[in-house]
Amino acid sequence: MTEQPWTAAPNIKRALVLSGGGYAGEAWMLGLIHALRDQGINLGEADLIVGTSAGARVGVHVASASLDEAVRRYRSAPLAIVDPSASLQDFVAASLQIASEAADQQEAARRIANLPPLGPTLASQADRTRTIGALVPMRKWPERPLDIVAVDAATGARTVFDADWGVDLLDAVLASGALPGVYPLVTIGDHRYADGGAHSLFNADLAAGHDVVVVITPAPLNPYLTRLLDTERSQLGDAHIQLIAPNEASIGAIGSNPLSAKTSLAALEAGANQALLEVNALSASWPG
Repeated sequence: MTEQPWTAAPNIKRALVLSGGGYAGEAWMLGLIHALRDQGINLGEADLIVGTSAGARVGVHVASASLDEAVRRYRSAPLAIVDPSASLQDFVAASLQIASEAADQQEAARRIANLPPLGPTLASQADRTRTIGALVPMRKWPERPLDIVAVDAATGARTVFDADWGVDLLDAVLASGALPGVYPLVTIGDHRYADGGAHSLFNADLAAGHDVVVVITPAPLNPYLTRLLDTERSQLGDAHIQLIAPNEASIGAIGSNPLSAKTSLAALEAGANQALLEVNALSASWPG
């Protein structure tokens, strides 16, 4: 007997989880989600969008229905972004070392959030604010539920910003992408915040209570990330979970350092191309 594909029932609750992944990863996710929408799969109809770091920036566009503008911005001109003095590989290596030593996930997150500069200098906060402000020009929280994940640097506790916090949207986005050791931490009120990836690249467990959860990550899944995602999946109960990670062509287009914007246009187009390969798998679980 041939197994039938899983099909969503009417009136299901759907969540979209967008992971970290640098400027190139951001472009890849935008290209993917934009092309999926053109194929009739509108992930912007999610009942909840969870965004971490680059995923937070993409999440704002998805929740605000501004995908066309974001994609047009990437295609119209190369991003004028100076590469930071440390690479994503530098951050990953330091983080994995801490994770292997720390007593628990929160202690690991606290130590990761307080990493010293991984290169000669941290990137300029003023330049970063200008860059992210240009990439995400919206200043009003969207009406569609959006969770933006950061980490409190003092405690290592995960912080989930949403519209009810009363925090400026740009500040929340900046905090979620403040990669320790690469970018300066972001102060909001009396707290300093680091990239939500200091806790988890995904934070998929925040989608608990939804029937369908689509997780999109531009990061190739190594054993550590696979274990982390499996742990978060286990907290989603009976939800149908669909993971979209970059295929070989997309990995090549994103390049070895996703923090660089130099490959963003190639990554955008690779995401759009991969979307055509994901349509059939998504059409049953995310009906239009």
